[in-house]
Amino acid sequence: MVLTNSQPVLISVILPLYNAESYIREAVRSILQETRIPLELIVVDDGSTDRSLKVLKQIRDDRLVVLYNQGKGIATALNTGLAAARGKFIARCDADDYYPAGRLFRQINWLMQHPEAGAVCGGYRVIDPKGLSVTAFNWSQEIEDITGELQAGTARTHLCTFVIRTDIVRSIEGFRSYFVTAEDIDLQLRLGDATNVWYLPGMCYHYRLHETSITHTRSSTEREFFDQIAREFQRQRQQQGHDALQRGCPPALPQKHDKPPMTAKQHLQNFLLGEAWRSYQAGQLTKALVAGMRSALALPSNLTVWRSVLSLVIKSATASSQLMFRLYSRS
Repeated sequence: MVLTNSQPVLISVILPLYNAESYIREAVRSILQETRIPLELIVVDDGSTDRSLKVLKQIRDDRLVVLYNQGKGIATALNTGLAAARGKFIARCDADDYYPAGRLFRQINWLMQHPEAGAVCGGYRVIDPKGLSVTAFNWSQEIEDITGELQAGTARTHLCTFVIRTDIVRSIEGFRSYFVTAEDIDLQLRLGDATNVWYLPGMCYHYRLHETSITHTRSSTEREFFDQIAREFQRQRQQQGHDALQRGCPPALPQKHDKPPMTAKQHLQNFLLGEAWRSYQAGQLTKALVAGMRSALALPSNLTVWRSVLSLVIKSATASSQLMFRLYSRS
């Protein structure tokens, strides 16, 4: 499975892996389906104990490279892949997610036509464990320079939607192992310090919600701490030129983990409820009601969501009645 030829590689996709036997085949195939550009897929296993590696061995493709990280954590796994990368560009895909067809080709073409840009990103779709669409985030229909957003501490999209010039990622020393989670947010914000980053409209990633992902196994205390400190470090860099981690004196990690993880069902419910109200605001009443009911049924014990859905039903019925009245009045 290791590349042995000397063919130039244009892009290296790094895929950190830990116990994702149910999803790894789909993730790998979504990347290797791109045959118009020379690429390598570097899977870095972080000590999987399930059948993930057996699944990989069944995939016969010279572009697939498997490395081993031995349980050293997500940031170290990503840096292991970065050190081995041969491509001019770098991208990431998590083992439980997947790429839409044509995404890499489109983004790389754009970067090659815009040498002043160091990275490009895009929108993403949230899916449930079975792959059904939950909601989509595509923030703009226009190409935008989002460097200023990143410098201000705002990460609008998922790191896995990015394609980045490899030399830039290496110039900022890759991922920082201090971050047990939110290493992706930290890297995005530091990219904004190092280069021009652009947003290219379109879906670039399918992000799957399920109970065994890092987001849903880490305590909320820990996740919130690292999310906040990534943005605090950015504020420090903008004001002082460097952050506490760069100075060697980062804040101590939280000792109490009194907030349990947000479950995938809670996360799914929140996304669906947001989709319902966005659809209502856009006048898409049927879509709003479907998303609202899916949200309530994702976690039926949450009475607050049922009240929100009831409000949505009433508002939708009122809006529909008003529309029918206006149409009748014109006839």
